[in-house]
Amino acid sequence: MDVSATFTPVGVELIDNVFPSDITFHRRRGGGYDPATGVVTTASSDHPIKAGIISRSRVEEGGSNEAYTISLWIHHGASGLAFLPHTSDTFTYDGLVWRVTEVAPTYSAATLIASKIKGRA
Repeated sequence: MDVSATFTPVGVELIDNVFPSDITFHRRRGGGYDPATGVVTTASSDHPIKAGIISRSRVEEGGSNEAYTISLWIHHGASGLAFLPHTSDTFTYDGLVWRVTEVAPTYSAATLIASKIKGRA
């Protein structure tokens, strides 16, 4: 029995229809290095998807500095991400660009179902 066929639609339903929040996921991958100029290039692609926001918080770092953290779920169904996020990626939510700091994928058999992502702005 392929349990991903059972659980992926549940993730899609919950994230896209029950608890949907619009985000744009920015996938960054290393490009190349030009030794003559010393410039490192990166390749990126944007993916507008829905996410299930679990929590969002603000933490004082001393003085006037504050850090924002967020936890959310994304799914890997047809309307989600077809790839596993990495800590080199970012996403835009509520007008802020968040850096991915942690990814906890949830697998079923050999197929990705959903990932819990933590980010920091």
